[in-house]
Amino acid sequence: MAFADSFDYQTLWSLLARVGESHRFVRFTDLASGQPAEPFCILRHDVDYRLDSAVALAREESARGIYATYFLLVNSTYYNLLAPPHAHVPSALVDLGHEVGLHYDVRSLHPFPRERWDRLLDAQAALLEELSGRPIASVAMHQPGLHGDDPFRQTTRYLNAYADRFTKDMPYISDSCRAWRDIAWRVLADGPLPPRLQLALHPINWADEDRDRFTIFREMHLDLANAVLSEGEDLLAKIAVHPAVVEHNARTAGS
Repeated sequence: MAFADSFDYQTLWSLLARVGESHRFVRFTDLASGQPAEPFCILRHDVDYRLDSAVALAREESARGIYATYFLLVNSTYYNLLAPPHAHVPSALVDLGHEVGLHYDVRSLHPFPRERWDRLLDAQAALLEELSGRPIASVAMHQPGLHGDDPFRQTTRYLNAYADRFTKDMPYISDSCRAWRDIAWRVLADGPLPPRLQLALHPINWADEDRDRFTIFREMHLDLANAVLSEGEDLLAKIAVHPAVVEHNARTAGS
């Protein structure tokens, strides 16, 4: 159980190597036409905050022949998939052999009548499909422990990562907020593994060096604040040399 409170890459690769000795890693899209032969492990990554952490992990997994489902938000406070620095990420993940799935925040649906929610979910999936270049086969609710019931838990249009067959009919193991979810994580370290399981890992938790959860999120928010300040300074600099501003200033200089 050495990995119980270690979240560095060395620990991660050791953990995945243990699982990979007996189990085949699969993506949710690999289960679209039915359950594969056992034993298997559904490997999933929820990208809640940092795209750079996701891309770094995706590259390392791909180099090791490991492929996972990366769930991306299209309406995150922390990253914008339509912004120039980020728009390439969905297709980059696909090019590495990974699946891109939709991570949806139900709070964005609450202002709308319930009868429109299915279409709004489809609209988010369609956008992600355009960015990734692949059909969206799977979805997962963002922060289900904080935002109530999943309105799409029983959907048949997509594979829902929180459906009973993926969370109750098999062990569901998550490292949310850099904390292993309940007792289920012990199966990774003690005794034989179950013939099927879902392993949900958050890229932000893992790095070359282990960090406590408050350091992880403090650094992330500091980087976000600095990025906003940098964008603000860049905007002010561009405004100062904008042709309309230069012309206006020249015209009013003598008045």
